[in-house]
Amino acid sequence: MQRKAVLVIGTVLIASVAMGSAAFTSGSVDRAATVQVVGDDAAATGLAPGGGTNSGVVQYDSNNQLSIDFSNVSSNADGINGNANYTIGDHSSATTTYAFNVTNNDDATHTYTLSYAFSGSPATDSSVTFTAYNSTGSKLATASDSGSGSFDLGSTETAYVVMEVNSTGTTSAESLSGDLTITAT
Repeated sequence: MQRKAVLVIGTVLIASVAMGSAAFTSGSVDRAATVQVVGDDAAATGLAPGGGTNSGVVQYDSNNQLSIDFSNVSSNADGINGNANYTIGDHSSATTTYAFNVTNNDDATHTYTLSYAFSGSPATDSSVTFTAYNSTGSKLATASDSGSGSFDLGSTETAYVVMEVNSTGTTSAESLSGDLTITAT
């Protein structure tokens, strides 16, 4: 009887080792994905130009993407003055007078980070700053060419952004152009 027990245990042990070594080490499964590209007004991270003192500086371009362009101030202007300060929006009434807004069109809360990087190397005293406010007018974050700012938005919540450009120390040959990056995590 002991011999049968040893044979049964040995057989089970060999079968277990064989089964364990038969597990797969890689695999591939394909699934369809639908990724619709839409304009900034209808995207998961919604972006919309503001009203009030915007004066056409912030608007949608031909691809329905948010564009900030100071040459759009009027047909007679090509940009801004050196050694000057420009503000698009109003810090004291940011929910009604703002450069643009950011809306969370997703069903979940996200952290949004704003950052700005100059394309070139303008005067060190110059800056471009974005300040985000919530629906009650409370400041959420400030981002500039020298640092980013982050804030949380729940589903369908909107942040209102006031933009300031300080061209101190710049000449007519310099540019404060750059890239505004809005990241949602």
